[in-house]
Amino acid sequence: MSNNNNDNDNDKDNNTLDSLPSSGDVADSAAVGPISVNNTTVATPEMHQYLGESHENAFEVDQDGDDTQPTPVSKTAKTGKATKKAKTTKAGKVQKAERDEEDDEGSDSGDTDDDDLEGLLSDMDEDYSESEMEELEALQEELHVRAAQPSMTLANKLAAVGHDFPVTGSVPYSAKLWPLPHGAHAHPNNIRFDRELSGSNDLKRALTYHTIPEFSPFSYIRSNSTAKLFGNEYSILEQYIFIDNGISARPEHIALISVPMINQAFERAKAATAKHHYFALFKHLRFWARLSEQRLLPEELRLDVSSEHIDVPERRNDVVKSRFNGALESWIAYSEEDMEVLMDYSMFWLEKVMPKAKLLKDYLVDTSFAFLSDLIVTRRERIPELEALCTIEIDGKTVMSPRVRTHKKDGLQYYTYSWVTDYGRVLDGIRNSIFILVALVTGARKGELAAMNFSHVSQEANGDYWLAITRWKTAASPKHGEEDRLPLPKFVGDMIRAYEELRSIPPFVKEGWLFQPMRSRKVVNRATPSAITSVIEQLKSILPIERLHCHRFRKTIAEILINRDERNIDIIRALFGHKSYAMTLRYIARNPLMVRSVAIAIEQNYTREFQDIVAGLRLGYSGASAERIYKQIIKRPDEFAGQQLKFTLVTYISHLLEAGEPLFIRRTAVGTYCLSGEHFTPNNLPPCVAGRKIESELIMPDPSNCKIDCKKLVMLSSAKQALTDNIKFYEAVLDKSRPKLAATTEAELLRRISSSEIHLNNLITSGHSTSQQIEARNV
Repeated sequence: MSNNNNDNDNDKDNNTLDSLPSSGDVADSAAVGPISVNNTTVATPEMHQYLGESHENAFEVDQDGDDTQPTPVSKTAKTGKATKKAKTTKAGKVQKAERDEEDDEGSDSGDTDDDDLEGLLSDMDEDYSESEMEELEALQEELHVRAAQPSMTLANKLAAVGHDFPVTGSVPYSAKLWPLPHGAHAHPNNIRFDRELSGSNDLKRALTYHTIPEFSPFSYIRSNSTAKLFGNEYSILEQYIFIDNGISARPEHIALISVPMINQAFERAKAATAKHHYFALFKHLRFWARLSEQRLLPEELRLDVSSEHIDVPERRNDVVKSRFNGALESWIAYSEEDMEVLMDYSMFWLEKVMPKAKLLKDYLVDTSFAFLSDLIVTRRERIPELEALCTIEIDGKTVMSPRVRTHKKDGLQYYTYSWVTDYGRVLDGIRNSIFILVALVTGARKGELAAMNFSHVSQEANGDYWLAITRWKTAASPKHGEEDRLPLPKFVGDMIRAYEELRSIPPFVKEGWLFQPMRSRKVVNRATPSAITSVIEQLKSILPIERLHCHRFRKTIAEILINRDERNIDIIRALFGHKSYAMTLRYIARNPLMVRSVAIAIEQNYTREFQDIVAGLRLGYSGASAERIYKQIIKRPDEFAGQQLKFTLVTYISHLLEAGEPLFIRRTAVGTYCLSGEHFTPNNLPPCVAGRKIESELIMPDPSNCKIDCKKLVMLSSAKQALTDNIKFYEAVLDKSRPKLAATTEAELLRRISSSEIHLNNLITSGHSTSQQIEARNV
């Protein structure tokens, strides 16, 4: 594209610019059809689903035709060079570890500890508030969205073709199982119709049908997993409305449902032990009523109570409040299926579209078309190479196509090319994909993501990428913030640099914010979280994922690292470029945001277990792990009480993560816990998996096969009865079967009796002394 012949051709074109009309002189024009390039017609196939809705006027360009000469542009911009990189420095050490060492030396650290505790609790409160706010936004969307009228309702479809029309694939509506499509690594989205209550399966089918995205009249329903969840929760509706009132789900009993009956059901659900019943019942009844009002259901299945009598303001406020009071988890990660959708989307833009976009960008720079003041190219002859490069097709569908219009002036025909709007749409897709990766691997919050600039990304001589980030929440100076440097996986760093190059031509250089919109002419002097909100809204409109929020990205990577599920190893490899889980832990250790994010996530999930352990030690303990915890409590009892326990736990977990160590904690039986922070190898297996053939690198204990002689065992006083019962059982087996037992079996039973007696004796002995030394306050 940059050879001498092409340069000469470009010179000829430029020499004739004075005689060319501008598009502003055109009285009438027409769109041009496909052009033949290399004897192949450039067609216009179906637009790719990842483009979402087209906003033709999102990027406005003055349609005044070519300038007589290209607008002067700096050499850096013209050659497509990246913005000057930030100066590379060594990664800073985590200051907190240094403070902890000073504490051990006996320095006066009271103020520091108070600051750390306050900062941590503030972080945790903000963490929960952010997830609560995003969940509230999702609820507002669900509660306020209007129903769209389908071309053919379920009622009309059943009347016209009966119950055997296909719902998914060749599976008919009348089937007892709907196997809805799901991701390759996700759990099946199966919906079963096996209710025993008369008429209940007919009602469940009709309601659940409208939660399948393909058939749903509500735009907030985007995933088959929603239909699966709705099908699973249908039993709540059945219980409180039908079973509790002694009626069936047949049409004659559906007609009996009244407002007082529904209000009584709400009160019972509100008082139920399962906190989510209240919200689920409200959601199902409201959904049923709205479908009935729209006449989408068969008449005999319609609810004769309006949604206004169900969704009254007082009830809605009460239900939403209950959602954030015990029914809502503090964080909900993306599922394996969600992650598969997100990664497929990202790789589509980054690996398939970006290389083709670069070819177009290079051509626009080489021909100087990118530097025309109005970004409109007008020529007497068509430009096959530009049209071919503007035609980006992936998987048989169009991502970008050339915009060519013809017009006449003075009896001569001219061709006008506009590329900037569609190029901006492509850049937005690439931006959204990079956002997904950066949000997953950095652990940054919405405000921190919004403030990321190309100048913040640096690369060291060894190829490592670093991202400079300003943290305002924990900074000593609220005016200047506190800078951290986070590691970036090489693939992510490379993609950011490639994206920066694509944006190195006008009008996309802009202010250098990584996630600012490309199809807006607004100058962004100060980045705000609204830029991230815009990205999220675009992803919501395209991807079949429920509750797609910024907060869930860092929680998802935290869950992957906590659970170490073998199914997620491919995700870790794709995101971090690491061959092993241990390498990922070492990467996490260098990222203070990720350390804190994972530590808080673990704390939120396992504090109850730790609280049980700390409280239980007061009454007695047994096991090497229990002994270590006990010694720490005796050494610093104040750190294991009340809010301070959260601080202690997160600090402990943070140190493990900073050292590249895993954490595993599970309840195995009454009064018994498995507590481990060790890397296991095939040559160093815990007793619960000893003897098994394990090929996975992610070796974890098996709580279901807990061995009483394991060093990872924490046993508390509540296990006394179980130990006593075990001893009696093993002794009875020996007494009754001793002559028949093999020597090895007898030895194993004796070993188990001995281990149980040792633990029981430890619990009794430690229970007398420990209670005098430990006060488990506010636990």
